Amino acid sequence: MKQFLCLPTLVSIPLRHLQLTSSYGYRVHPVTGAYGMHKGIDLRADFDTVYAVSESRVSLIGYDRTIGMFIKIENGPLCITYGHLSQVFISKDDSVSAGEPLGLSCSTGRVTGPHLHFAVQFQYRYIDPLDFLSAAVKIITNN
Repeated sequence: MKQFLCLPTLVSIPLRHLQLTSSYGYRVHPVTGAYGMHKGIDLRADFDTVYAVSESRVSLIGYDRTIGMFIKIENGPLCITYGHLSQVFISKDDSVSAGEPLGLSCSTGRVTGPHLHFAVQFQYRYIDPLDFLSAAVKIITNN
């Protein structure tokens, strides 16, 4: 597991239940059939509440043809993207706390079904969100 020197001390997980449906890394896209880099992970979610993983500022809310309706939050060197949302509960430039509801998952954008696309950038580079979530869970459980 990678070390995140700037990982906030108050963290949460993005969904109440985490079930991975697509990993970080190179893959064949399930809709286009193209081979390419998947810069996040996909988590099973169907109109589930999506939560801020750390105290952050909402830097961007928008729509992208690939990840649909999305939210980006930033905290220092961390930038976290939540994609394929159906509803957003917050506004650009809002400050959010760890565990605060951000919106609802769905199937906007290029998808085969409802899920949450969860991507993490550390110092402007995409990293495997599972490494980040493992470090976050370790903080949550004090292990």
